[in-house]
Amino acid sequence: MNAPVNPSDLRDSVEIASAHPVTGGPSGGAVGGPAWMPHRSLVSRLLAVSAGFVLLAEALVFVPAMADVRDSWMAERATTAEVAVLASRIGTDNGFRRDSADELIRAAQIRSITVVENGVRNKVVGTRPAAGTRIVTVDLERQTFGASLSGALSAMVAPDGSQVRILTRPRSNAALRLDVVVDAEPLRQSLWAAASGVAATTLLLAALIGALVYASLMDGFVRPLRGLVKAITRFRDRPEDARSTIRPSGRVDEIGEAEMALADMQDALRQSLMQRERLAQLGTAVSKIAHDLRHSLGSAQLVTERLATVDDPVVRATAPRLERAISRAVGLAEASLRFGRADEPPARPEPVPLASAVREAADEALAALPGVAFRLHTPDTSDDSQVAVADPDQLHRLLANLIRNAGQAAVRAHGGTGGWVSVSLSARKRGWRIEIADNGPGLPERVRTNLFAPFNAGGVSGGTGLGLAISRDLARLNGGDVELVSTGPGGTILAVLLDEPAA
Repeated sequence: MNAPVNPSDLRDSVEIASAHPVTGGPSGGAVGGPAWMPHRSLVSRLLAVSAGFVLLAEALVFVPAMADVRDSWMAERATTAEVAVLASRIGTDNGFRRDSADELIRAAQIRSITVVENGVRNKVVGTRPAAGTRIVTVDLERQTFGASLSGALSAMVAPDGSQVRILTRPRSNAALRLDVVVDAEPLRQSLWAAASGVAATTLLLAALIGALVYASLMDGFVRPLRGLVKAITRFRDRPEDARSTIRPSGRVDEIGEAEMALADMQDALRQSLMQRERLAQLGTAVSKIAHDLRHSLGSAQLVTERLATVDDPVVRATAPRLERAISRAVGLAEASLRFGRADEPPARPEPVPLASAVREAADEALAALPGVAFRLHTPDTSDDSQVAVADPDQLHRLLANLIRNAGQAAVRAHGGTGGWVSVSLSARKRGWRIEIADNGPGLPERVRTNLFAPFNAGGVSGGTGLGLAISRDLARLNGGDVELVSTGPGGTILAVLLDEPAA
């Protein structure tokens, strides 16, 4: 059986680690650098993501805010121009007094004001702009939201010396229209000043929200998650130590469920490792017993052969049964040794004529069962094209085991005559399918689930229960498998699947 298993050797089979292990780096700390590094720490990434979303939200409201600043600035200039026009008309008969409006105009940095009344344009103050001056016209009465947004962005990058022409209708006299020209530079400065304030507010808000998210996630999520990681690491390093099992915190959220699931898994896995170790130790003991028993039974078999020559009829009648019992015991001991060693050499695949391999295996397997008929069904192709890629010796043993089992089943159902074994070959997409059928009694229901488990004799008296387990191992060594196709009162069909190695 298997050699004893040291618990330290079992750690490799239960290593529970992510693709980036928590420990084991060159410095003995976390692999890849300290956890506090921004690009390593989960909480730092969460902080950056939170701040990023805040900045994104502020960016979405930044342009509308700038548009509002621009519209307000222009509305103020239009109101100032209206007041200046009203002041210029005080004490005159529809004449204009420039001195009354000069102070307001200078304060508002207005270049010119023109009043349009009944289609007549009357300039209150200012002169015509110089040739080549870039002028952007804005009609406040027809201003749309989209035009306001694009206008704010354009005003922030307006070239030096450009001007803005504002068209509006005074609230005091709807019959008039004002045409106001102002420099674009004051508007640009106002927009950038507002942008600086929005940026400062945004950064402060992002830092505040990020800090709150950091604190809440650290306490409610990251710290418990780090506890889970540490528990997994402890169990990975010492799976046999019961003290490495996590102690659930009693939380009722998903982290609490993860802690409970991890604790259950660790307990189950530890029990499995202990059972595996004990089975390995038991297997070693059984192997030693089987080895010694085989030699003892061999000596007993020689004695039974001599008893068969004794003249006493009672002794002579009993000797064959005793010899058969000893032979079965020897066979069980040898099969146990072969299975327990588990030292089957690696497969050495090579092209094997499949039909010839089946016939040779059948000749050997059915030699002791002369009453069993053998049939081979092959595709309608030449034998030279029916080539499987497998280890010749292992394929022979595999086929001989299965054909022998099928022949013995046929004998149990039909005695010395009437039994048959049929082997059918069929090509698969990449390899071959070999079906081995018999007309035996079928397999009992209780053994079908664990048919290929070791020491499952399948209800056969005197069987070792290792033939099918060894057959499946041999098939898998050659990249294939053995499966049960059907079984019942009419017989059993097993299929051997052989896949060709990938090119």
